[in-house]
Amino acid sequence: TTGVDASLRFVGERWSALGYVQTRDYYNSFASVEDDRSAANQVAEQYSVPSTGLGARVEYRPPLGEDFELRLGGDWRETEGRTQERFFFVEGAGRRGRIAGGRTRTLGSFAEIGWEDGPFTLTGGARIDRWWIEDGALTERVFSTGDVLNDIAFPDRSGWEPTGRAGAAWRVGETVTLRAAGYLGWRLPTLNELYRPFRVGADATAANAQLAPERLRGVEAGVDVRLLPNARIGATLFANRLEGAIANVTLGEGPGVFPGVGFVGAGGVFRQRRNLDAIDVRGIEIDGAIDLGSWSLSAGYSFVDAEVRADGPARPLDGLRPAQTPRHSLASTLAWRATNGARVSFAARYVGTQFEDDFNSQNLSDALTFDATASLPVTRTLTVEARAENLTDARVVAGISGDGLIERATPRTLWIGLRYTN
Repeated sequence: TTGVDASLRFVGERWSALGYVQTRDYYNSFASVEDDRSAANQVAEQYSVPSTGLGARVEYRPPLGEDFELRLGGDWRETEGRTQERFFFVEGAGRRGRIAGGRTRTLGSFAEIGWEDGPFTLTGGARIDRWWIEDGALTERVFSTGDVLNDIAFPDRSGWEPTGRAGAAWRVGETVTLRAAGYLGWRLPTLNELYRPFRVGADATAANAQLAPERLRGVEAGVDVRLLPNARIGATLFANRLEGAIANVTLGEGPGVFPGVGFVGAGGVFRQRRNLDAIDVRGIEIDGAIDLGSWSLSAGYSFVDAEVRADGPARPLDGLRPAQTPRHSLASTLAWRATNGARVSFAARYVGTQFEDDFNSQNLSDALTFDATASLPVTRTLTVEARAENLTDARVVAGISGDGLIERATPRTLWIGLRYTN
């Protein structure tokens, strides 16, 4: 993978402006392994997947007095990219080629206001976005003959998405704060979801150029309690409904040639990205922190009960749990900092069991991992930094393919580097 990021920001007393550009490209190769693991044969190759992202944001905060804060602004984002692939390999050579990609754009404006009077705080915000999905195309051809297998120009699409959020907080005395919020949100499908297929082991997942945006509706209510001036604990109940949720839906099993991905081997599964009717999510989050001068401790726990609502080709998923969505997760960090800027921290993370696939037929075991970081200033401008991930080298299963191939998450990994600040 290669990439370049650049941004430029201007800040005034009551305004700010930001512009940025991001470029990415990567190479990806896929192989199938014989059952006795005696040989591996290349089956597909994404020899170039370039993309470019552009964006800008402006914001103005007019003076409204001490009790009010108003923010007005707008933003623009544009992403363009394509996947260039060779597939249908015979004797180490790709016999067919695929180029697919397109462009997405959003242009939005927003207004956010906050009001605070004594123990009461009210916030509200609204925005309107115009979105476009454009220039989508798929071309597949046979290299030896030049025959065109597919030459599709997907129709351009566009739409409007209004969203908003309202919240309230009430400080009950010096130690307790009650809060509640309701919100609407949305997400445009990514270029990957629209146009780029991918493989994991023997499984293949096709893109879907007809995906619609996801839309979120949610409410939450919580309480924060400050037991001591340096200690806090909070709890939040939430309920969300994600309509049109994009998921990888199983449509067939190999061996065979499936549209949009090519060959799927024996034991492999063919999936396509599809919009589900909805995913209903309910749960609770609990977090707390205590600061003891040079030492600090923070921890958080979440319980998530999620359920798929589906019809049509995805109807077998109705009532199941979304793939790779654990019910329980826990994280905790113990940190120490010195007066000279040195810092050391240890973190523990637990993720409960979850399902690997949309049919809930394969389990991913729970996992407990430990991380550590340390930084030591050498001079006023130079700092040595070290980081360790998965200190105990725990075996964390990140995925299981349809034929039972296990993919491991990051093993014990050590990093060291220098940071220069002026």
